[in-house]
Amino acid sequence: MRIAVIGDTHGRIIGISRALAKNPPDYLIHTGDYYADALKIAQTLNLPFYAVRGNCDARGDEPAELLVELSGWRIYIVHGHQYGVKRTINNIYYRGLEVEANIVIFGHTHVPLCEKVGDLWLINPGSISRPRLT
Repeated sequence: MRIAVIGDTHGRIIGISRALAKNPPDYLIHTGDYYADALKIAQTLNLPFYAVRGNCDARGDEPAELLVELSGWRIYIVHGHQYGVKRTINNIYYRGLEVEANIVIFGHTHVPLCEKVGDLWLINPGSISRPRLT
């Protein structure tokens, strides 16, 4: 199973859409900030997807957080602003433990991260539209 994880796209999806069209994943996960981008990519490529709204998304029916299970892995998806991830990842780490996730996928910082703390993976795809290094 292959999962594409993106977030903080902010309306700039041409490049990632082309890349995913060439080599489509089984699922798409979007960490928020332009939820509509996830919807557009998923519909265009006919992909099942999971997405949450971020702090730059309009308040609508979109979920603020999701807990999904894929191939036996419990994945907690959230934008991250709710947990102050720009200051520390401690809060989101403990939230991951609280919901008994194996993987926490979040955005907001625009800084990529892939780190295993104990038995919990913390993953942030960064931003394809406005990347930051720190």
